[in-house]
Amino acid sequence: MPILDLPTLAQKRHVSSSFGDTWRFPLLCFLLLVAIGYSVFLAIQAPPPDVDANQFVVFWLLGFLPYLAACLLILTTRAPVGRRRWRELALILVGALVLRAQLVFLDPNLSHDSWRYLWDARVTLNGFSPYVYPPGHPLLVHLRDFLYANSRFRNVPTIYPPAAQGFYLLSYLLSPENLVFLKCLFIGCELVTTATLAVLLSRKGLDPARCVIYAWCPLPIIEFAIQGHVDALMITFILLIMLCAQSSRRGARVLTGFLLAIATLIKLYPLLLLVVVWRGKRDWALLLTCLVTIVLAYVPYLILGNGQIFGFFASYASEQGSMNGGPLALFLHWISMQTGLPLPVTYVVDLLLVGSLSLWVWLRRLKERISIEAAALLMIGVTFLISTHVFPWYVAALLPFVALLIDVPWSRGGGWNSWGLAMIGLWYFCGASILGYFLSSTLDWTWYYVSVYYVTLIILGLAWLVNYVLPRWPRRLKNHDQDTEQPLAG
Repeated sequence: MPILDLPTLAQKRHVSSSFGDTWRFPLLCFLLLVAIGYSVFLAIQAPPPDVDANQFVVFWLLGFLPYLAACLLILTTRAPVGRRRWRELALILVGALVLRAQLVFLDPNLSHDSWRYLWDARVTLNGFSPYVYPPGHPLLVHLRDFLYANSRFRNVPTIYPPAAQGFYLLSYLLSPENLVFLKCLFIGCELVTTATLAVLLSRKGLDPARCVIYAWCPLPIIEFAIQGHVDALMITFILLIMLCAQSSRRGARVLTGFLLAIATLIKLYPLLLLVVVWRGKRDWALLLTCLVTIVLAYVPYLILGNGQIFGFFASYASEQGSMNGGPLALFLHWISMQTGLPLPVTYVVDLLLVGSLSLWVWLRRLKERISIEAAALLMIGVTFLISTHVFPWYVAALLPFVALLIDVPWSRGGGWNSWGLAMIGLWYFCGASILGYFLSSTLDWTWYYVSVYYVTLIILGLAWLVNYVLPRWPRRLKNHDQDTEQPLAG
């Protein structure tokens, strides 16, 4: 199976399983109850902000056990049909809501970013541009209160684009200074993400219950329900883009361009998905809608900030040597330190990599030689590869694609499956990225790189070998045998 083709698991003949037919739903209910009970325990163990959270992170990692059991149950048993399918999806959706609602009232204890969201909204509503004035600016002294006290990076302007700012403003206008309300809005986004993922799975002929891979995962549950990161909103729009881009309804292309613009205006890097959804000359409506929406969204901040619209983003994105950078970013920085290579050269390498991959993906998408999900995953993955910061909540964006693309890594009839291996590697990376919280106050990240980056890259390397190297060996051996059987000339 080519590594870039969407796995057609539903097209394979499933082995009839009376166990799955009889026990799948009751076991799923039991595992949800275990997860809910453990979530209550986790809430009790959650430390207050700015207190050592290592023990909490350990308990957080243990919470993956019932989650993985539920995922394996779904992946290894036959999907129900009719009303039983709807009953199961309802259970998954309700479970996603309950697991998050239990934790939403806790104060963020691993990151202070969500407090900054509300601070940005207050600054904007008072007529100042958050892209110009950092929280510590003297002109904003009269705005300081607990939002300021809980915010961090007070000496730099914001990095969040206009759509994110608009979401913060919406929350602030509906419930001023209420962080719990903002996190509830993020939980609403999470439910939309889960439902959209189920629809995408169903349209691909896959078991829609595989949305449990995202819905019950402890990574987005903790990062979005407790910490309240805006990535929850971005992931929702990415999946809506995937859904709308495959629609043949009238106006779908314009809507896809609009959704792509909003996703870009939340975190910027989703703009790379343009090469995934744009069909070239016959698709100008999508391109123009996307670009016009982005420009119009920045106009108010251009006026409010006298032309300053990027705030701290350029400095943040170019911070070399950060310990939690992507694998390629860390490698290029190491090369630069060892050889004296100027940092601008590393930017050229990043640009060449992203540019060449974008062109390759776009051309293959035009010829429909790569699925839209696989193409989107490649573009998001290369972003993390070169990023100077890769936080655990960033990589939650990979989980929906794991659900869409995961397959059996090995079968007796088909042998090794490259996509199955690759998705297992990315799934492992999503969970293992939490280990970075143990190192928030240390300079030695070696064991993190070994246990997270190296293991993930090894699994991905094995997937590449399975796809591109192993299939050629029988062919080479056959050719060699044919050559040795030829009679000697003369």
